[in-house]
Amino acid sequence: MNASNVISKRLRRAGALSMALLLTASTWLFCLPAKAHAATAAEKQAEADAVYAQIDSLQTSLNEATARYEAAQSSYEEAVALRDEAQKQIKEETEHIEKLQDQLSKFAVGMYKQGGTDTFLDVILQATSFEQFITSWDACNTVSQRGADLIQESEEARQKLQQAEATYQEQSERAETERNAANETMAQITETQAALREEAQKLSAEAAELQVQEELAAEAARQAEAARQQREAALAGGAEAGASVLMGSGYFTHPLPGGTISSEFGYRTFDNSFHMGLDLAASEGTPYYAADSGTVLYATNDGGYNGGAGNWVVIAHGNGIVTKYMHSSATFVSPGDQVQRGQNIGLVGNTGASFGAHLHFQVEVDGVAVNPLNYI
Repeated sequence: MNASNVISKRLRRAGALSMALLLTASTWLFCLPAKAHAATAAEKQAEADAVYAQIDSLQTSLNEATARYEAAQSSYEEAVALRDEAQKQIKEETEHIEKLQDQLSKFAVGMYKQGGTDTFLDVILQATSFEQFITSWDACNTVSQRGADLIQESEEARQKLQQAEATYQEQSERAETERNAANETMAQITETQAALREEAQKLSAEAAELQVQEELAAEAARQAEAARQQREAALAGGAEAGASVLMGSGYFTHPLPGGTISSEFGYRTFDNSFHMGLDLAASEGTPYYAADSGTVLYATNDGGYNGGAGNWVVIAHGNGIVTKYMHSSATFVSPGDQVQRGQNIGLVGNTGASFGAHLHFQVEVDGVAVNPLNYI
């Protein structure tokens, strides 16, 4: 099989494969994932993984398209090289023919001059010997046959040139077309991959956000369960939730009898801040009590940070007086509840901005924090 046929078959095969790849790229381009509605981080990540799988699949197509482009480029270069080689050969043959024709002309002129104005036939007929006749006859035959051969050879060479130019021009144009098609395919695949990559990164970010939310929800549930278990333990130990404990002779009953003062009201040098309450240290799960009767304004039991207060309770006692109970491991009241003086409203904990289990007890009068020790 000659080089021309090899190039032609290679181009037809490459063209078919390039078209298939182009259709594949177009399909991916117009079939990007619709906006996802995954409910969990795992589902969202699964969507992202599916998109990454599409990107990987497209990479395979891109590799194939690149190979087709390189094959088309190689075929194009081979076609051009073969065409140039044919033209070179035809040029050489043409120059050879022209040289022979020149030689023929000179030979004919020489023979004519030998006979003056006589024709070649006269030259032959005027031979004085058989040897001269044979020589003249052979010379004439040689001249005419050589001329015929040169004419035939010239015609064949010209036909060969025209056919070679047509064949290799067609193949080089086909190779260039295939090369352009493969290049377009690669561009479309690259564009689609970029779109898919952006979508996958977005899905991964959403999955990470959902994961954080799930972890926070799980931690809140864990802390709520721990609070429930602490409450049950307190009940089993005889500290009934809601039971009243009155202690002290001040304006308020003591919120945490037996608690140890770990930080008083006022400016603190160790953190250069003004401490607006009284910290009473006790073991986690120790019951604490409402300093006076009143209405619960705020209560949380989710284990959240809540501005540093953690699980906390806020009670309004009237006359502009409010008490706050922070860092609880559990609380037993809800907003709107009416509580009694000395009622167990929660358990000591270490939630929020806390370093060690304690109750932060805060007293405010008309919105201004005052020293709790003046009230218990």
